Amino acid sequence: MTDALDDAAGAGEGQTHGGAPLVAIVGRPNVGKSTLFNRLVGSRQAIVEDHPGVTRDRLYGVGRWVGQSFLVVDTGGIDPSLETGLPAHIQAQVEVAIEEADLILLVVDVLDGLTAVDLDIGEHLRRAGKPVLVVANKADSDARQRAAAAAWELGAGPVFAISAEHGRGVAELCDEIVARVGVDEVADPVPPGTRIAFIGRPNAGKSTLINTLLGSARVIVDDTPGTTRDAVYLPFRYRDEDLVLIDTAGLRRRKQVSRAQEKLAAIKSIRAMERTEVVVLVVDASAGVTDQDQRIARMAFTRGKGVVVLLHKWDLVASDKRRAQDVRAQAEEALAFLERPLMVRSSVLGEGRDQGQGRGRGLSEVLDACLRTARALSRRITTAELNEELARAVAEHAPPAHRGQLVKLYFATQADRTPPFIVVSANRGRCLDVAYERYLVRRFRKRWDLRGVPVRLVVRGRGRGEGEVDAGR
Repeated sequence: MTDALDDAAGAGEGQTHGGAPLVAIVGRPNVGKSTLFNRLVGSRQAIVEDHPGVTRDRLYGVGRWVGQSFLVVDTGGIDPSLETGLPAHIQAQVEVAIEEADLILLVVDVLDGLTAVDLDIGEHLRRAGKPVLVVANKADSDARQRAAAAAWELGAGPVFAISAEHGRGVAELCDEIVARVGVDEVADPVPPGTRIAFIGRPNAGKSTLINTLLGSARVIVDDTPGTTRDAVYLPFRYRDEDLVLIDTAGLRRRKQVSRAQEKLAAIKSIRAMERTEVVVLVVDASAGVTDQDQRIARMAFTRGKGVVVLLHKWDLVASDKRRAQDVRAQAEEALAFLERPLMVRSSVLGEGRDQGQGRGRGLSEVLDACLRTARALSRRITTAELNEELARAVAEHAPPAHRGQLVKLYFATQADRTPPFIVVSANRGRCLDVAYERYLVRRFRKRWDLRGVPVRLVVRGRGRGEGEVDAGR
């Protein structure tokens, strides 16, 4: 591990919210916390399903009401009786949210009435000493609203009877929230910086890897595939640059996705991909690059994202030199369409047992590769440099004739970046065959180190002009 990563470790602990007031939503499973979160932030950020345990990691958003704002965090369901396994990891995430919070919304279910778990959570919050509002959810009728009065038994704070799904009573709750913690404006909880999404199949080690980079158990790690559900955005500073590391749900093949929550998690992973600059394709080295890995990589590449390939869990193959060589060769061949992406081998010590807080190999290298790919993605190439390389390319290999006519390439210019978009002017439009366009793109890639970056090239017809590159000489 390099000094740069050691210095950065801890920079991403917790969720940075710049001192903005934070409202944490807590409660036992399946009481409607995520529905309330979506209602407060005004969008379907959290996955909602009539099934306990859907939310696992902490999910942040901004609530706004009558000109006031507050930061809100959704948490997984608490069950104090379960002290091991995935529920214990969820409870640890909730504890962090409670510690960070300025105000806590304790959500209970009017239909179920108060349970022993509700009473335990209420007692825990009283000991924590944080201000609490008790939200009696699913009170979508007058009778249920009257039944919500039983929630005063918790003694944790004032009770608000609401229906998060239908919006009943939510206005009064929001009035109380902004009266206690509202401010004029809260910044987007996703901070600025180069966004790097870690994407791959379930159980490839994405969450463990991110926890190791951050130096803390920020996202839940468990041996069960599909542990991560929501895309989690995590600020991180590395080599004096602001990054946002994005943990995503594993993407299965479509026919293997059965539950609605898995489908929603997959949609959120794809949306996270669309909002990022660099995608780290996390491949389980012991399995090699699969058809699904290829589909994920192609999806990112066609969306204009830079791609870094991470052969993770490398310790499982490193001891067998021949196997290690075969794994790398297979990955290079299977992902050849990415045009020589930067490929890093990594492993994390203690994977799956200690929430990823160990130190492994290749972790600084993957961040360096991401920064290098991000720079290539947004590279601005001057017209003079492009024309110089175009002239050399034409001199070494002239373009073939088009429908029996001589093809002349006049000049090239970069019309856009992120990803690079190059326009070549010729004596007639679309006069280059695919092979010659590929030849030009590879020349440009090599000259400006555009590895793993999609380069768009289009040929447009126009009259011969100044500074032309004459391919017919």
